Amino acid sequence: MKKKSVFITRDLEPDSIFLTALQHAGFDVFGKSLIEFETISFEKFPKTDWIFFYSQNAVRFFEKGLSKKDKTAIFEHTCLGTIGESTANLTKLLFKKCDFTGNGDPKTTAEAFLKIAKDKRVLFPHAENSRQSIQKLLSGEIYDFDLVVYKNHPRKDLSLPDFEVLVFTSPMNVDAYLSKKKFLKNQTIISIGQTTAQALKEYGINNIITSRKPSELNLANAVKNAF
Repeated sequence: MKKKSVFITRDLEPDSIFLTALQHAGFDVFGKSLIEFETISFEKFPKTDWIFFYSQNAVRFFEKGLSKKDKTAIFEHTCLGTIGESTANLTKLLFKKCDFTGNGDPKTTAEAFLKIAKDKRVLFPHAENSRQSIQKLLSGEIYDFDLVVYKNHPRKDLSLPDFEVLVFTSPMNVDAYLSKKKFLKNQTIISIGQTTAQALKEYGINNIITSRKPSELNLANAVKNAF
């Protein structure tokens, strides 16, 4: 029986849970981010009660730009929040703590975060073209501050064969893929979360499977359950 081919818009490490789980289940798995990243340097940012991260890249580029003094001050005096579990794991690795973890869905995450952050000062490190979903949902309920820490843009060298299963991990990866290719009639389309699913729907794609949680394990389970 021919193995089904799966493509995920993420560079996969050899020990990736998504990779190993699906290979063990008999799938051919390919991973490649369709986005290139560029650091944006920063020197100053406002002191806030909270720092909230939308993505692992926001954590990574923010931490990269910090001085040792700033990092110590954040650890001692600032609460850290994240939109989902994967981002929380990296936050704990780099900052040794995470005080709030959302479930990956902007609406329910914003509602839960508001219970502890209402009227607080919140810094949002993010990409230059971020959708700023949590900020928009909490407009007027918190004092929000922007800090752009990286740029992301579609790769220009995109060249991909056709796959039976496509797994999208961000709205920009959706844009990048559809700038070069079209969806085929019988392809299975899987989204990491509601924001990415909405990006797919904006292209007229409605037959979407959305992962229960934005983690590699749940994405792998979504692929397996589809078959």
